[in-house]
Amino acid sequence: MSYLNIGLAQINPKVGDLAGNFEKILSALKSLGYHAHLVVFPELSLSGYPPKDLLLRRDFLRDCVQYLEKLKEASREIPSPFIVGLPLWQETLFDSAVLIHQGEIRGMYHKEHLPQYGVFDKKRYFAKGKESLLFDINGVKIGVTLCEDIWYPSGPERAYVLSGAQIILILNASPYTYEKFTFKENFLKARAQDNQCYVVYVNLVGAQDDLVFDGRSLIIDPHGKVLAQAKAFEEDFLIVSLPLSKVENSRLLEPRLKEESFSDIPLTAEIKLLNPYPYYEGKIEENPKEEAEIYLAIKLALRDYFYKNNFKGAILGLSGGIDSALTLVLAVDALGKDKVKALFMPSKFTSKESREDVQALAKNTGIELLEISIDPIFDTYLEELRKGLPYRDFTVAEENLQARIRANLLFYVSNREGYLVLATSNKSEAATGYGTIYGDMAGGFAPLKDVYKTWVYRLARYRNSLSPVIPERIFRKAPSAELRPGQTDQDTLPPYELLDEILRLHLEEGLTPKEIVEKGFSLEMVKRILKMLRNSEFKRQQTPPGPKITKRTLGSDYKMPITCGYV
Repeated sequence: MSYLNIGLAQINPKVGDLAGNFEKILSALKSLGYHAHLVVFPELSLSGYPPKDLLLRRDFLRDCVQYLEKLKEASREIPSPFIVGLPLWQETLFDSAVLIHQGEIRGMYHKEHLPQYGVFDKKRYFAKGKESLLFDINGVKIGVTLCEDIWYPSGPERAYVLSGAQIILILNASPYTYEKFTFKENFLKARAQDNQCYVVYVNLVGAQDDLVFDGRSLIIDPHGKVLAQAKAFEEDFLIVSLPLSKVENSRLLEPRLKEESFSDIPLTAEIKLLNPYPYYEGKIEENPKEEAEIYLAIKLALRDYFYKNNFKGAILGLSGGIDSALTLVLAVDALGKDKVKALFMPSKFTSKESREDVQALAKNTGIELLEISIDPIFDTYLEELRKGLPYRDFTVAEENLQARIRANLLFYVSNREGYLVLATSNKSEAATGYGTIYGDMAGGFAPLKDVYKTWVYRLARYRNSLSPVIPERIFRKAPSAELRPGQTDQDTLPPYELLDEILRLHLEEGLTPKEIVEKGFSLEMVKRILKMLRNSEFKRQQTPPGPKITKRTLGSDYKMPITCGYV
């Protein structure tokens, strides 16, 4: 056989929606299964990823097996074999890849390396797999791995190759973080070159709660060249023909594999396909760059959270500041203007410029803008409070009261109309506690939760480069919560350029206070920022979910005790 056609099914499943995921898999098979010798789906594509404690429910695990049986039956109508990922109970629970063809399960692979770090919690649920899956299609040997297995020097791919495998399949559910793809691509290229084989990397796409999956499934040839790459942040199907002569020539001309001991992994299955399939060249989709990549990730996260949780619309408070402006534009781009409303809630401290900018932004995006002044409510609160309490001065408590009134109004509309409340706070504010718990930090979803303030401006500039919807004055004016006369963020916080870099060095690079000071920052400023980070942990643990963008998000990656005496 001179070439093998591989179909990549980069799908966007929903966790727990076994019926919907089954139909999505079946639709992909009907599209790819008549033109490819093998169709490959991502890790846990039947259950969706991550299923979390659904994996502790016996009824859910039984239903997964039932839908596996449905896939077996459906496969009788599909000429090509396929591999699908799912949780599989076999006296214990495995993260599994199952090879199916013509109504039969022809082989299984259970994930060997179970990650237990960052957002991963695999050892809580799964047992370690011990057996390989090496199979043959028309004389071509193919080895199967699952995600984390490929990242270990002791992973199974070398044994597969030394047993004659020409293609290594990697089923993945690899969460997105900024700049991760380049590292991952280079790593996979090295794996293909080291093993003189094709590497087929099939990744999940979509979003689940705080995780985003960027897709960008890859096929890499034995020389480390990318033959095909699927779309970023979208479902995509590819069929790529892999010439087997590339593997044979590479191993003949560079016989370094002969220096290693031959491995003898037994063949699990031999499949003969008689259908002649045409030759398909691989396509390579362009990678989005920097701001575009992050913008697309947040947009996908917002859209999937909205639709997978069946909201009717989204609402947010629009203040005239950069955070709410970017959140609004993201929501309109993700959901459409007809599904987004904004509530402008001015007070006596709201500037004329903010009012004008809010109105201009609403006009530019075409959304419905509602307006309710909080002054009468705020004044009533103060009047009633002062009847029973001795306070007469204006403090941060009065500032926070305004934010909480605004949150109450947003959630009132949410309750009336079934709308998702979008929180507009960013990572810089959440890290330092510069936000009001049950006020501006409240919501059902926080699109900017893992976005530093400096990046908020960069993303907003990027979006305006596509079409200038955010008024220019919003970029120029000093950030302010407008909760007292003349207030700016820098009354409380260091300049965002300094703040964000100190936070990044500590949170993402793991630098100690001493090491950050050695980078040129003052000891006083570093201590002050890290103290704010520690003291605001109780707030962050009560905030809504938002998409993970950086290497270490505040939440699933940053699990600090609330009660803590160490800075």
